[in-house]
Amino acid sequence: MELKLKGKVAIVTGSGQGIGKSIALRLAQEGADVVVAEYNPETAQRTAQEIEEKFGRRSLGYPVDIADVSAIQRMVDTVVNHFRHVDILVNNAGVVQTKPLLDLSEADWDRVLNINLRGTFFCLQAVARQMIQQVPAELKATQTLTDVFSIKLEEITTMPRPSQSFGKIVNISSIAGRRGRPLSAHYAASKAAIISITQSAALALAPYNINVNAVCPGIVPTPMWDEIDRDRAHLFGTKPGEAMAAFIKAVPLKRAASPEDIASVVAFLCSTDADYITGQALNVDGGYEMN
Repeated sequence: MELKLKGKVAIVTGSGQGIGKSIALRLAQEGADVVVAEYNPETAQRTAQEIEEKFGRRSLGYPVDIADVSAIQRMVDTVVNHFRHVDILVNNAGVVQTKPLLDLSEADWDRVLNINLRGTFFCLQAVARQMIQQVPAELKATQTLTDVFSIKLEEITTMPRPSQSFGKIVNISSIAGRRGRPLSAHYAASKAAIISITQSAALALAPYNINVNAVCPGIVPTPMWDEIDRDRAHLFGTKPGEAMAAFIKAVPLKRAASPEDIASVVAFLCSTDADYITGQALNVDGGYEMN
């Protein structure tokens, strides 16, 4: 079996459980060494141990609060000291809350936006800086944005552009980022903003051949979706499981996704097969959203 990520080092945030854990395991299966960047130190260590035992890859369980920008930089420094380079970042860590728009408090807003949006952006920024440092100097010298805007059209094809990607960044958004959500306005806002950040970063990092994309999962039976189901049951007086069943009924493919469905798409975007894909947000939702 070809290991498409052999020799790569990946950081996956929020990878102690759920979708993040499946992503970490899949990247390891494809040959990557994986940093399990996770708020909960116990689940971080368990996932890292599973990676080493199942796939024989190096793995580091790293407890981190991504709402703390200084902690993010310490994490990147630690990873570089340990593995010498970073090739992949999957920004998966996030929280959700089901609460009517008029009931949202300042604390509710800050908690969701600090983790989902602030954390995603500053993880991306810190890792992107490291990835740029890893670009060979002779290629990096002519790839600044000012150079790109000043060159003549006929010079574009002769620029010493690298033929390979020098980094892959995948941000986990959500189908909630595709349109408004009256019961989770702050969550939807954070996920819509992640799509925008993905596009901005793709443009900013294209001169260095660093690819930035987003994945928008739909309904995935994980602890996060269990929380959504419980909150909706409390709000509407339904039985546990009924809210999720109603969502699944609206999916054209008539099933929920598995965490592995999401992980396989992320693994593709992190591979050389996706070297010409950047700035995209891909729905992985069985057709629930089609934009």
